[in-house]
Amino acid sequence: MNLYDITQGNYTVHRTVSYTEHPNSRLVFDTKVRQVKKEEWSTTIDVSGSYDGPTDVVGVDDYQLVWTTDGKTLAETGSATLRLSSGGREHTTWVSSITPNAPNFERFSKGGETVRVTFSPFKLSGNTMSYDWTGTVEPTKQRER
Repeated sequence: MNLYDITQGNYTVHRTVSYTEHPNSRLVFDTKVRQVKKEEWSTTIDVSGSYDGPTDVVGVDDYQLVWTTDGKTLAETGSATLRLSSGGREHTTWVSSITPNAPNFERFSKGGETVRVTFSPFKLSGNTMSYDWTGTVEPTKQRER
């Protein structure tokens, strides 16, 4: 199942992100997603915390997360490697609680699900960033948990 199957496009997320190389950096994202039309969503994100890491992020590698559920919310743990224009790399991890407005976990894998995503290089223009991505969702193998 993917996130849309579970949430029908209407959910909230509380996510805490940490940066391995910058232990004093920790950001919290409180997000509300609402489906407006069949292929259109409205997203509001409130960000708080502190960040003293690099600001020259140009891409993402090794993006992976694992979902488990208690039948009401998705618990998410994830990690990724940020590519920097300087050639450096920054490792990041996060934990999230995703709460669907009307949860649908009937077909959710009992052992959880693993999501892997590949991103294109980021395209930056002024204060706008765009990218393409593809992802897979599959039942979690015991060793991935």
